[in-house]
Amino acid sequence: MDPKEKINQLRNIIDAFDDQMLDLLVQRFAVSKEIGEIKASHGLNMGDPNREQEIVDRLAEKLKGKLSKDDISAIFGPVYKISKRLQKK
Repeated sequence: MDPKEKINQLRNIIDAFDDQMLDLLVQRFAVSKEIGEIKASHGLNMGDPNREQEIVDRLAEKLKGKLSKDDISAIFGPVYKISKRLQKK
């Protein structure tokens, strides 16, 4: 197979993964927004740094040898930021 053709095939696979990840993130953000509504209606704090660390720790253990804890934190940092912003709306 021609290298350019193989690269295009692989890029199509990446595009499909990107679509799936974004769909899942939209679903995650909808749940975050619902949590924010519950917190707001009960006067609870919006941020929970312990929860963020729990997620990173859980994923680091699950993905041991595949992805570092720092990489997981770098990926999820923006996700947490968007989730917090949505919770405050």
